[in-house]
Amino acid sequence: MDNSDENADWIKKQTKFIEELKEREKQSIIEVMAFMSYNPSIGRVLEKGGVKIFQEMAIQKVSELKNINTKKEFDTFHKKWMSEFISKIKTNKNLKCSYGQAQKAINVFLKLFVDWANLPDDNTAKKILPFLHVPLDSILMKTVSKNYEQEIKPLQTSNQSFSLSKVNEDMYTKWQNFFREKYPGKPLLFDVVWAINR
Repeated sequence: MDNSDENADWIKKQTKFIEELKEREKQSIIEVMAFMSYNPSIGRVLEKGGVKIFQEMAIQKVSELKNINTKKEFDTFHKKWMSEFISKIKTNKNLKCSYGQAQKAINVFLKLFVDWANLPDDNTAKKILPFLHVPLDSILMKTVSKNYEQEIKPLQTSNQSFSLSKVNEDMYTKWQNFFREKYPGKPLLFDVVWAINR
């Protein structure tokens, strides 16, 4: 084998490697964003290995985003994903996740993927941005409660209601409706509270 054959083989290998990377880039973006969403936001209270399950869900769910055209369609999509999350991922104490715990990773992922990264594409991101749910956590709920005390009081059942483990579907829906009512163009704006007050 002469030098030109070795060089041609080397170039072919490099080209094949680059093509493989290009083929896997979209999936890699989704997996990394899912990992970044899951671990810091809720990973410490969920079962070991749950992040891998969440990454697989995210890959599958991202393909559905382009088909969403209305708030109702988004809410249906979100509710199905929540049910799947709750049925497949347990807490680190081997208990069923609460609605509040499950929503955190999903909503943070969608914030990163759609709002921050403008994915899966500009048109889809722009279309569904007003439908995205605000990731609830105790910092956000406490801060918003101080600013909208009279309106938030009916959402609370007790002081414990700021714990994600105590947030059920009904309470979650009331919070999301509140955010959508206050800032319909981008309810996710309320998530800035977390960055400011953490």
